[in-house]
Amino acid sequence: MSEKTSIFDSLLATPTPERAVVDPSVRAALLSALFDNAWPLFLSGMSSIFVAVVACFRLHQTWTVPWLIAEVAVLAARLAIVRVYVARSRLCALHPAPWAARYAPLGLIACLLLGLGTAACFLSPDKELATLAIMVAAGILGGIASRNAALPRLAIAQIFLGTAPIAIGALIAPHSGAWILLPPLVAYNAAMVSVVRRHYKGLVALMTAEQRHAELAGRFDAALAYMPHGLCTVDGAGNVVIANRRTAELFGTTVEMLKLNVPLPQFIGHVGIAQFGETLHKRLVERCTAWLGDERSPMDLELQDGRQLELTRNPVPDGSAVIIIEDVTQRRQTEAQILHLARHDSLTGLPNRRELRDRLERILLDHARGAPASIAMMYLDLDGFKQVNDRLGHCAGDEVLETVATRLTRILSPGELVARLGGDEFAIIADETSLPSIVALAQRVIRDIALPYHLSTGEAVSIGTSVGIALAANDDSVDRLIRRADQALYSAKQAGRGTYRVANA
Repeated sequence: MSEKTSIFDSLLATPTPERAVVDPSVRAALLSALFDNAWPLFLSGMSSIFVAVVACFRLHQTWTVPWLIAEVAVLAARLAIVRVYVARSRLCALHPAPWAARYAPLGLIACLLLGLGTAACFLSPDKELATLAIMVAAGILGGIASRNAALPRLAIAQIFLGTAPIAIGALIAPHSGAWILLPPLVAYNAAMVSVVRRHYKGLVALMTAEQRHAELAGRFDAALAYMPHGLCTVDGAGNVVIANRRTAELFGTTVEMLKLNVPLPQFIGHVGIAQFGETLHKRLVERCTAWLGDERSPMDLELQDGRQLELTRNPVPDGSAVIIIEDVTQRRQTEAQILHLARHDSLTGLPNRRELRDRLERILLDHARGAPASIAMMYLDLDGFKQVNDRLGHCAGDEVLETVATRLTRILSPGELVARLGGDEFAIIADETSLPSIVALAQRVIRDIALPYHLSTGEAVSIGTSVGIALAANDDSVDRLIRRADQALYSAKQAGRGTYRVANA
């Protein structure tokens, strides 16, 4: 029993060709090729049965009946194994090796029956039957060389089992000249062996390539599914053919809601309406349509939940394009925060010197042809602030500065801007004002800044402020207006502090 198993294990071997690897998955695919497409198996079996039927009717000899019965039984058994394997493999994963071990002996028996029957027909006096039998045998064995090439040793064994009885029959035939069948049989066997080996090498190469492609496709699918950005592939006609899971997540929907093979605007609009309604749907379609007709600059989309998406289009030479969708909410918030910090004081939150200059420059440009006296700048310097810092420390000084910023902000009217220039210096820009109005504002600033400051330590301190005022003249630049206000501030401090002065035009 062990010897028999060893023989069949050898016949079902899948040797490794040059520059190829037959791993377990490839071997399983080779073994399962025995059960692919049972139609050629049925036709070859029926052809062999047909020859047996013809022999029964033409020769009227006893041996033809067992031959016919054996052919029918073996064919039925082989087809039954193939059918059961295919049916069960649809229900669950089956390894083909045990089923190939059941099928192989029947395949060998079928070829032996074919060879014996053909040899018997060849030895009979019926030349037409002999010709038919040899022709059918050659066709069936040639089909085996192709169909069973996935198991080369089994295929070659089947071919030799089919041709050996015919060769023996040619040698023992009573009529002279029968031996001339031997050279073609030898050449036929050699040709079939070559065909089997060539087919096997091609099958291994093909299956190995398919396996590698499947592995690459699996890795690509995994990368596509779990990449941090949304990805869509648009074909040459503008239709979305691929969209990953992250795309659905970014739009707040599910993968099942993604609608493929539609134009990109319709695709984006569909996922938009699925989550946010008809209003956002229309806006998304309009924005996307306009973007596709524009240059390759990114498109920003702000969703109703506050998130911001950025779409980047990357053309491909074949006319398609890859669309990358990224959630840039955090990045935009960080950028806005950095921009804010670059133009605002970190302690008080007020605009800094840079923001003040830019804002003043824009105001002066806007009023270049208007009445220059409507623009005024106030330069403030706190009186007694250094003593607070020296006596109570910088934390107390910071509290005072924050309170000053709050008081100045409350005093201002719409259109007026207060900025911290650094240290204890502040500035106010007033647009569409007049000298009486700006003087009244300066007096209120001096009065409010002089109110007591109650610190978190429980202490109370008092400071004052001096104010320099400059009204914009016709030829004032930003630097000149600031310098004039600074000079007026110096005059106010010279006058005894806690007061204001207006710079001369």
